[in-house]
Amino acid sequence: MWCWIALILLLPGVAEAGKAQGAFWRSLLVPGWGQKYAQGGGGGFLAAELALWGGYWGFEWLGQVRRDRYEAYAAERAGAWPEGKGDDYFDDLGFYASRLEHNQFARYEDGPDAELYPVAADFFWEWDRDESRLRYRELRNASQHAQRQALYVTGLVVVNHLVAAIHAARVASAEQAQTGFAPKVAVGPRGAAFFLVRHFY
Repeated sequence: MWCWIALILLLPGVAEAGKAQGAFWRSLLVPGWGQKYAQGGGGGFLAAELALWGGYWGFEWLGQVRRDRYEAYAAERAGAWPEGKGDDYFDDLGFYASRLEHNQFARYEDGPDAELYPVAADFFWEWDRDESRLRYRELRNASQHAQRQALYVTGLVVVNHLVAAIHAARVASAEQAQTGFAPKVAVGPRGAAFFLVRHFY
């Protein structure tokens, strides 16, 4: 948060940094591009970017495969109709033995304001045994875990862009260190900040 605020406030200073500015924004957009612009190289950042996106799509695919599996399992063992249902429905499938049990608990806990499933075929479910319901919960948790992993990978993608951008600016500034600007990163208890220091010799 503080890093982004510092970047916005210091845009005028960055605009004077010449080649360092160009390298910074290039690698912020495509990791490795700024390094190549500054002095060649940068393949490591690009490779990391491709690997991270590959991991993201891999976890997304795995999460969807596991989702199809637990939906099919619920249809087979509980007579559920998964199509068009939201996350609340699938959560309730794992906690209640049947639609009737869910509605009974909802009436008891929430009274007249209870949200009940309608008496319709597409909202029916009743597990054949409790072990099947627990197995369903395991399958659903596995799918959600894969989706969370995909989300974590997107965070690493953002980090890769920031690190590549700062590194590219440092590489470019090394060529104009006598009169140019050098990027610095300060890390403190309130967060991190990116700023430029001009050297005079």
